[in-house]
Amino acid sequence: MCLRPVRWFEGVPSPVKQPELVDMVIFRENTEDIYAGIEAEAGSPEAETIREMIKEVFGREISEDSGLGIKPVSRTGSQRLQRAAIKYAVEPDGKHSLGSQRQHHEVHRRSIPKVGI
Repeated sequence: MCLRPVRWFEGVPSPVKQPELVDMVIFRENTEDIYAGIEAEAGSPEAETIREMIKEVFGREISEDSGLGIKPVSRTGSQRLQRAAIKYAVEPDGKHSLGSQRQHHEVHRRSIPKVGI
């Protein structure tokens, strides 16, 4: 998984009243979805097998000149990401621990796919 600290640069306009007080970290999944690396080059035997399976199972035809990629998303991977983010926020390590004046927010961004966990 990918941990991305966010910081504000002095002098850069911000919609937040006191951006220097914001402590934000983005946790991003990078072991599943497009990062799994399950791909087949257009015209390859693997692509042909996948195209045939999609036609048989889903009734959809994919052009022969299409490269294909499979983007697996699992409940296990999603829960692993959520648990890591929560652990990061609540562990009493001093810097990132949630104190009485701190807030913790989780946001999920679901892109185009219509199915998932």
